[in-house]
Amino acid sequence: MAAPRSHCSFTASEPMLNRVFEAAFGDLPLLKRLVMTLDIGKGNLKEAVEALRVKDVGELEGLGVLHIAACRGSLEVCRYLIEELRVDVNVVDKEGRTPLKFAILCRNSVAKYLLDHGADPNRASHDRIYPLHEAALKGDCLTVELLLAKGAYIDLVAIRGTPLHCAASGDHDSTMKILLDHNADYNKMVDGRTPLIAAVDANSRKCTLLLYRAGAEFKGALTYSAKKLHSEKVVSSDFLDCIMEDAGADCIVSDDEPVVKRKIRAAGYKRMGSYAFKRKNYSDASGCYSMAIAFDPDATVLSNRSLCWLLMGDGGKALLDANECRKMRPDWPKACYRQGAALMLLKDYVGASERFLDGLKLEPGNSEIEDALRKAWEAMKISQNSKAD
Repeated sequence: MAAPRSHCSFTASEPMLNRVFEAAFGDLPLLKRLVMTLDIGKGNLKEAVEALRVKDVGELEGLGVLHIAACRGSLEVCRYLIEELRVDVNVVDKEGRTPLKFAILCRNSVAKYLLDHGADPNRASHDRIYPLHEAALKGDCLTVELLLAKGAYIDLVAIRGTPLHCAASGDHDSTMKILLDHNADYNKMVDGRTPLIAAVDANSRKCTLLLYRAGAEFKGALTYSAKKLHSEKVVSSDFLDCIMEDAGADCIVSDDEPVVKRKIRAAGYKRMGSYAFKRKNYSDASGCYSMAIAFDPDATVLSNRSLCWLLMGDGGKALLDANECRKMRPDWPKACYRQGAALMLLKDYVGASERFLDGLKLEPGNSEIEDALRKAWEAMKISQNSKAD
């Protein structure tokens, strides 16, 4: 692979510069020979290397040899550049990005080496994204712990909020736990959003529960999730009243709440899910259905969530919900249909045919199931003929 076109204050041809950047991918002996050639006996190896920069290549402009080595995880090359040549470990490109940022983005072990050799854990790039934000967005627990151990500030605010906001948005509950264990501010408001609201937006059940258990203000986040759709009259006033009660947060996973209130909450989330589904926002719909199931497990909602997974291409989750739905209502043809549809996505045409047949036994003449069964048989024949060939 040809390296990006570069610029150097030392005399060097473009093919030579390309070879240097390619050697930075991990060929240390070649890199050493090329650096000696570029230096032409001046004894300024460090300056020769630091002068090599990518030029006129858009977002890559200003990248140096250490950036490339860090991105590729070339530990030996990084060690040579930093320990032998004394190249600045915090060198930045045109966007203000350090080698540490590239190591974190590429999730390689060089990040630890760079931090152990002076990389600044609190240096942001020009977009005001800090290393800890990058690691939290990636869900990289090891790097998060390393950065915190090296003195990374846990509540730094960037365009995406704090690192806790980033973990919540990415549904990274393990990363969130580390941040909470280091006393991250779980009620930090950035642009009108707390980490809990970020978790609600991301439909992250695990992150939501972690924040609630840590003591995050819960009422506001639930109210926010309902009011997002309230202008469309999707949820009832009873539902809004329930989630705005001070005791509401304590009922999120409690079996002690009165059955009536649990059903009101479940119905509210079900309606929110149905609204999101009609707008073809299947991810939000599945999250709302999950909240409804938490308050009041219901076969209809399981069927709806199964369909969401199906439309998002996740046959495994679609089948799990369909199976649970049929356990709750074994005499419901739609439960069989959902099972068959999930198995079709998983290319288990024999199993799909069996489930569709079960549905037809429960409701003979159902045209939707008959059509699905016909397609399952056709797919099964094609699959068998393909295997025979």
